[in-house]
Amino acid sequence: MRLIALLAFLPLCACGGSPAAEGADRGEHLKEWARITEEAAAADGPPLSSLPLAEEWYQVTIADVPVGYMNTLTSVDDDGSARSMEVMDVQVNRGADTSRMAFETVFQEAPLQPPSLEVLEEAQRSTGGVTLMAYDQRFANNEVKMGLTFPDGEMKLVSFNGEKEHVSMLPRPEQAWLGRLRARLEFTRQCRAGATEIVVQTMRPELGPRVVNLTSTLMRIDKAWDGTQMVEASVWAVQISDVPVNMTEAYETRGATRCYRMLQMGLDMPFGYLLASLSEKEPALQSAEPDASRPLPELVYTMFVILDQPIERVNEARMVEISVGIKAGSSRAPVDLKLPTGGYQRVEPDPDDAARLRVWVDLMAPQDATPEELAETDFRSPSAMIDSSDEVIIALSHKADPLCAEDGKPLPKGHTNGKLPIALAEELAYALRQIVHEHIEDKHLSTAYASASETARTASGDCTEHAVLLAAVLRARGIPSRVCHGLVYVEQGGSAIDGQVHVDASGNVDPAGGGLTGQYGWHMWTQALIAGKWIDLDATLHLPFTVGHVLVGTSSMADKDAHNNHMQMAALIGNLEITVHDVSHSFER
Repeated sequence: MRLIALLAFLPLCACGGSPAAEGADRGEHLKEWARITEEAAAADGPPLSSLPLAEEWYQVTIADVPVGYMNTLTSVDDDGSARSMEVMDVQVNRGADTSRMAFETVFQEAPLQPPSLEVLEEAQRSTGGVTLMAYDQRFANNEVKMGLTFPDGEMKLVSFNGEKEHVSMLPRPEQAWLGRLRARLEFTRQCRAGATEIVVQTMRPELGPRVVNLTSTLMRIDKAWDGTQMVEASVWAVQISDVPVNMTEAYETRGATRCYRMLQMGLDMPFGYLLASLSEKEPALQSAEPDASRPLPELVYTMFVILDQPIERVNEARMVEISVGIKAGSSRAPVDLKLPTGGYQRVEPDPDDAARLRVWVDLMAPQDATPEELAETDFRSPSAMIDSSDEVIIALSHKADPLCAEDGKPLPKGHTNGKLPIALAEELAYALRQIVHEHIEDKHLSTAYASASETARTASGDCTEHAVLLAAVLRARGIPSRVCHGLVYVEQGGSAIDGQVHVDASGNVDPAGGGLTGQYGWHMWTQALIAGKWIDLDATLHLPFTVGHVLVGTSSMADKDAHNNHMQMAALIGNLEITVHDVSHSFER
């Protein structure tokens, strides 16, 4: 089990200190903001006429424990183009394993022209003034890169998974937007004018090539560390459209870079508050180095959903009926809980509680794919993460042929891709699941998000590596596939990977085990599209699939989507409660 969707938010940090002030208290802060704006405007002089060039270092903590650093750098090239770079490098515990993750984003933008640096010419509005937007994620020894350019009225997306490049040509956005630096300068302009809510349209590399609204709302006037002392700061709540997380930013209220220089960034995570604070370079770098005396936050087992009773003989069950809801008092949870119907899962409103959902997982009732899903080419095409065209993956996919023959269902001679009779397609899909389960011999939690082609070569990883590799070998044999994220049932506090780690009722890791008999942990698996229905397949488990799964979302893992399809999981982690209503072990219709 893993929190890849949540981890994908780490580079989104655009944050501040503690929960925002509300009600009458915020009203007093708004009055103070108006006074500060009036005083500062008189002392400001003219607007920014040149880009403030600077390198900043931030120490990153989670739940007050140093876990890494963030580094930002703004520069101007010889041709006048502006360049901004952000790097975050952190280490966390995932079960008994430690993972180090680094995220780097780069924007190259057309020269900023005074007096209004944030303004774009008409011809630049569909590109945001950006000539290059790049994203590089490194987890352990695995690396995935993305670069976006804007040739000839289109967008060219080049993704690299460690083995080869994948190129996609996409239409440019219809709406105008701003690159990172111009978006920052537009925020600065409105902030200096005294605005209390600022909406800027921009792109975030980790979310892929799509325009998002970045909404900043002033919450309070507070104190923040500027690297040498505590100073007055404006603290803003920040929301990215369709990204369900709570973020804050803190900015200087005085001086030449007021409303531009960021002092603090924070992100409300289910396992602790993530805070990036201005720091000197050396202390920031030291926070990312291993230190046995510093216990790191644990991101997997502390997020388990504990049941009040076990699911009886879950591996032998045909159907389970559960009720899923949001924990009372959960501040990060969505207002309306939504879960999809798909695969073996059917979802309806809970007849006993309008705020909850009733979920059935029935191994004899796979759901029909929608017309849109049937037509979607991304479920058939290779991508950086699911590189079904890779020669090692293709070779691995053909190891399933002898298994099919042994079961008395040999594939047509010379079969590579194309349609198969339903019975043979199902036989091939189950054989491919078995091949992946056996191929990944080194099952652990430290790999952290390798591509399918990397996993095919290293034969190591956790549920994510199993899911993407199975999706890849399915596509290599002509079976459309997608990756699922959600929950899996485990007993005795164990892991779906090795069953070795236990947690107590508070979610604390307990290596010696405990008395727990039922819980759900975050997980990933695969679905294969066969005869118009999505068939769930879990290559991590020793069984093809069990009723102990709760589907939260699916993803084709197409390059253009980046981590978008995992985002709905973030708001649910740490906020769900599940009640078991019924379990059936009968396979008779």
